[in-house]
Amino acid sequence: MCTNFLLSVPNVPSGSPGALQHITARCMELTGTLATRLYRVPAQQKFPIFRDHSQPWTGQYGFVALADPETMPEFTTFIDGINQAGLSCAALWLPGTQYATKADSGEQPVAFHDFVAWVMSQFDSVPTLVSALANVRIVGPQPDAPTYLPVHFIATDSQGLSAVIECIGGQTIVYGPDYRNGATNDAVLTNAPTYDWHRSNLEIYEKLSVVGSGTSRKADSGPPVGAGTVGLPGDITSPSRFIKAWFLRKGLGLLPRDGKGWLPTAKLDGATDSTQTVVNVALQLVQIVQATPYGTALVSSDKHPLPQQGDWTMWQVARDHTNAVYYFNSAFNATVQRVDLSQLDFGGGSVSAGKLASVQVMPAPGPWYNDLSAQF
Repeated sequence: MCTNFLLSVPNVPSGSPGALQHITARCMELTGTLATRLYRVPAQQKFPIFRDHSQPWTGQYGFVALADPETMPEFTTFIDGINQAGLSCAALWLPGTQYATKADSGEQPVAFHDFVAWVMSQFDSVPTLVSALANVRIVGPQPDAPTYLPVHFIATDSQGLSAVIECIGGQTIVYGPDYRNGATNDAVLTNAPTYDWHRSNLEIYEKLSVVGSGTSRKADSGPPVGAGTVGLPGDITSPSRFIKAWFLRKGLGLLPRDGKGWLPTAKLDGATDSTQTVVNVALQLVQIVQATPYGTALVSSDKHPLPQQGDWTMWQVARDHTNAVYYFNSAFNATVQRVDLSQLDFGGGSVSAGKLASVQVMPAPGPWYNDLSAQF
């Protein structure tokens, strides 16, 4: 289980009047424990990193991306990241996915496990990616193969444009930034069913509203806080998470475009800037939408009749597309970690998988709390 969405807010205090800052967020849920590291991939990296079914290419952009270090040498599969141009790509679980076994004549084959790297190493915008995808076929193993992983993809660029890519019946299906009058540009994506089903399902909830007259400071017995949210699903299934993400992100988009009055301000301490505000909101919101802390989604079976730990949220990320910065924290360390791509050296040419520089993500590095006891 995974959830992805976009927040766009006034870029304060920097930026021109009316300029927006685009932040996407995503979380990762799986059963068991996934070893995870964030890798720095140079701009001139040669792909595929190990021999497979992709047509070879050389990257133009450097990027940082998450992968499982245990499988890197034999099966290099990046699952999330952002490049120097502020374009991200992520893979999320989609049961029912069926890849093509080979590309048709005139098409470029890209193996499913190479796709995230293929996107971030070559493109600086979603429109150029969508144009290139017209001649691409995503290939991969069939559902009964040991290396089969059913995933779909979402890419978002520095302008806040997004595209969703799915593989259904062997076809590569692209929902570009113009799909349903720009529907994809909220960057909301969860899991099954397919993306078009989720967009149609939203029509049932169109009358929900984040705007209301009730607040916790009102002394009368008028409308309660959040009356417009009555009917919003609260469970953790994929359709419900899609609706929650689509709905709960809407509020920030309704705040003043010029940035006046929207930042949280305290009289004594001043206001946080837009980056600190929206990155923390994104990381909080993705947890609210997903809501699967360790121990809250258990499973049982004939083999294990007693409840066992099922899916749980292992890590979450926030991607600043405007400034090309990547933030993350993990299940047992909420301290936010930051990687500014403008501060990284993406030169040096192509390297082997074992020589890619990386930092630990799961569990997150550093202390998990700050002790203020001595300050009293």
